Amino acid sequence: MQTEQPWYIGFRSEALAVVYLTRRDDLIVSQQQKDTGLDLLVTITQDGKSSGRMFGVEVKATASSSNLIQHDSIFKLKNKRYNNLNVLRDLPFPVCLFFFTLDNDEGYYRWILEPILKDGNNVALKFNENEEFKNLNDEKIDDIIAIVNSWYDHKSNLIKL
Repeated sequence: MQTEQPWYIGFRSEALAVVYLTRRDDLIVSQQQKDTGLDLLVTITQDGKSSGRMFGVEVKATASSSNLIQHDSIFKLKNKRYNNLNVLRDLPFPVCLFFFTLDNDEGYYRWILEPILKDGNNVALKFNENEEFKNLNDEKIDDIIAIVNSWYDHKSNLIKL
């Protein structure tokens, strides 16, 4: 019985993530070296210039959509946990997990380090252990960018003197 996925799964899933993200012209997507623990670093630009705002994307995939369980608009993986996500816990910026099923090129996402806005303009990053995914589409990418931008806006308010 084969336990490892075919070699092309990682390449295709990262390529799909880049396609999803580069549909927006205000994002610069950089692939990271494998030893960093993060697959993609996404920089948000403003007026064509780097804003210093970034978030990470970890990319995972499976060859078959039969590995997903759907309940309403929430998806869960059958028998699959990604325990190595703990290495991303100490990153200083938001991180998403993008998951693709390569038999239909559908994308799903969940936060790993979720940007949180607290009362009083405080910000935090919550390590999200919830294994529920949502559909990934252009509207959700827009939502992700809006959440990340809002987090940075509030973070900037904390350091103004």
